[in-house]
Amino acid sequence: MKNEIKIQLQPVQTKRASEEIYEQIRQLILDGEIQPGERLPSERSMMEMMHRSRPTIREAMRMLEREGYIKIYSGSSGAVVQELTVDNAVQSLETIMQLQKLTMDNILEFRLMTESVAAELAASRRTDEDLNHLKALLERTRRSIGSADQFISCDLQFHLAVAAASQNAMYSIMLQVCREMIGESLMEVLETGNEAERTKRYRNILAAHQAVYEAIAGQNPQKAGQKMQEHLIHAEHDILDQ
Repeated sequence: MKNEIKIQLQPVQTKRASEEIYEQIRQLILDGEIQPGERLPSERSMMEMMHRSRPTIREAMRMLEREGYIKIYSGSSGAVVQELTVDNAVQSLETIMQLQKLTMDNILEFRLMTESVAAELAASRRTDEDLNHLKALLERTRRSIGSADQFISCDLQFHLAVAAASQNAMYSIMLQVCREMIGESLMEVLETGNEAERTKRYRNILAAHQAVYEAIAGQNPQKAGQKMQEHLIHAEHDILDQ
C-alpha cells in the first residue's frame, strides 16, 4: 500500500463542515489529483489542515466510503482511494433515487423511454460482436426457463447488451440503476401463478427478446424501438398488477 498522499486541504468555515470536506476530497479524486491506491492524510493531519474536529472528519470519510470513493481500514492504514467503476455510479444514483422517494411508476416510465431509444440506436450502431453476444444470451435465456434466478440474470444481461450496442454508456448505467430498484418486483412476477402460467410468462419474455434481437439484426431502428416498447409495457403491467 502506498504512503500517505501529500495534499493541501483548505480550512472549512460552513456549518455543514463534513459535506464541504467530502466535496473537497471528492473533487480531488475526480480531478485525478489523488489516484486509486493512494492513502489520504491521517485524521489528525486533516483536523489541523481543515480546523475541524475528529467527528466531523470521520463523518466526511464515512460519506466518501458510502459513495465508493475510499475504503477505510482499521489501524494505521487509514483511508485509501478506490478505483471508480460503473458499480460505484449505480450505487450512488440508486441512493439518490431512494432519497427522492421515486415511485415505481416514475422508474418504469423512465425505463420505457430510455430503453426504447437505446434499442433504436442499437439497430443503427450494433456490431457483429454485439449481435453474437445478443444471440448467445437468447440461447442462455432459453435454457434458464423454469429457474427464476437464472432467468432474471439472463434478462438483465440481454437488456444491458442492447444498451451496450447503442454505443452510449449512459443507457447501461441508467438501466442498471432502474433494475436494482425493481429487481425484487420482477422476481415476484416470475414466481406468480402455477407452473403453466409461469412457463408461459417465461416464453413470452423470451419471444419479446427474440423480436428485439431480430429488429436489431435487421438494422431496423423503428421496429427495434417499437418491439422494446411493447415488451416493457407488458412488463410494466405485470409489475404494477402485483
